[in-house]
Amino acid sequence: MTDFISVEKVYGILDAAITPISRKERLPLRDALGCVLAESLYATNDVPAFNNSAMDGFAFPGSSLPAHGLARLPVEGVSYAGVPYCGEYSPRTAMRVMTGAAVPEGADTVIPFEHVRETTDDAGQSWIEFPHDEVKPGANLRLKGEEMKAGSIVMPAGLVLTPEWIGMAASLGHAELLVRRIRVAVFSTGDELAAPGTPGPLDTGRIYNANSPLIAALAQSWGAQVEDLGILPDNPEAIRSAFLDLGSRVDFIVTSGGVGEGEHDYTSKVFAELGGDLSHHHISQRPGKPFSFGRLGEAGPWFIALPGNPVAAAVSAKLYLHRAVRLAAGALSDEIGGKVVPARALSRVKGRTGRTDIVRGHLEPQGEVLTFTPAGSQGSAMLSTLAGMNAAAVLPEDTASAEAGSFVECLLL
Repeated sequence: MTDFISVEKVYGILDAAITPISRKERLPLRDALGCVLAESLYATNDVPAFNNSAMDGFAFPGSSLPAHGLARLPVEGVSYAGVPYCGEYSPRTAMRVMTGAAVPEGADTVIPFEHVRETTDDAGQSWIEFPHDEVKPGANLRLKGEEMKAGSIVMPAGLVLTPEWIGMAASLGHAELLVRRIRVAVFSTGDELAAPGTPGPLDTGRIYNANSPLIAALAQSWGAQVEDLGILPDNPEAIRSAFLDLGSRVDFIVTSGGVGEGEHDYTSKVFAELGGDLSHHHISQRPGKPFSFGRLGEAGPWFIALPGNPVAAAVSAKLYLHRAVRLAAGALSDEIGGKVVPARALSRVKGRTGRTDIVRGHLEPQGEVLTFTPAGSQGSAMLSTLAGMNAAAVLPEDTASAEAGSFVECLLL
């Protein structure tokens, strides 16, 4: 008999079974998005590498500011971004500086152009004047090393490479990064399925295969290298051939449906015949109750079978496949799980005690508070209840519902 387990129990099963893959590869920055960094990156020099101006203005020593009245300083020289002033800086003078330009030693304050009055005397000398309290000493100056010191860890191994971290790596001078990129193969089974693009109308009883493109797209968004096999027929030889072909090429084989005890459900039978160790569970959650997990041999790919209903497959993928991919890539612990935020429910969020309810809906800010509105329907076969939704309220097993105005924990989708 298939056992019922909690969401946390599934996390525990995955955490205990999946270890980081040994394979590492160097990828250009443009291909590393979503992958997991496999080595720490260090600052090779101080950042900024020199004191520089945070805006266009005039640099001068803060000690030149009078206690009251007007500050009046002569202007000597100019420093541009990338073209610093080459002369000797004279104390108690102001230097024209542009944003990002080096500020000479001895100057520690920058006042914007628009805050001063600039004049020229009869000898052709430029002067600036401004009230003594218009700027404070040390203002508008980026100090050498204030962002990072030479030798410090900037990007630790295990980091998931977001666009911002890609930019940071580029700022450190890296054109390529050593990463763990997980290889995932996805397929669906079922003679009722038709490939998208099949000329219609479809025969009665047939539906388009939404699950494979959906799961493949999710895995790709997590940095995986994905092979979408589309639809495999309900034929044990075809399924066996796919397993044998994929066994040495991928880290995960992911399917949806086809692992039950039905007359035409061959996937789990073939998996076992090939030496795979597969366990079946019913998770106390909605949607996404069925879940199967195992491995093809001691060193073969991990196998995850998601539910057949599209929404259930997507929710389970976000909860479990995402975690599995991150574990295999050696992600830091705080990069493994989906992000959860509190939000105020704008209407009643319905659930049922004894299971975890994943209630799709929309999260949006109202003032300083996030609010959550559940979708009108929660049917696990209706993709319209997932498309366009950006969050899901997570009602734990001991919670039947959350009333309007109460706070709920929301998983970002």
